[in-house]
Amino acid sequence: MPKAYWIAVYRSVNDPDALAAYAKLAGPVLQKLGARILARGIPAQVYDGGLRERTVLLEFDSVEHAV
Repeated sequence: MPKAYWIAVYRSVNDPDALAAYAKLAGPVLQKLGARILARGIPAQVYDGGLRERTVLLEFDSVEHAV
């Protein structure tokens, strides 16, 4: 069965403390639901108008698990 991926890119982070609190709660919940965090942080390089903001890449075992 093919895997599924979520890519979350923040347009801006106005309150880093609130984001950290959110990540502390959301990370364990997503992992309980089968998500594996493959990468998170600020990209080292962006191309073609990409955003140099916090990005999170999650992997799921299937589209059904991701949904």
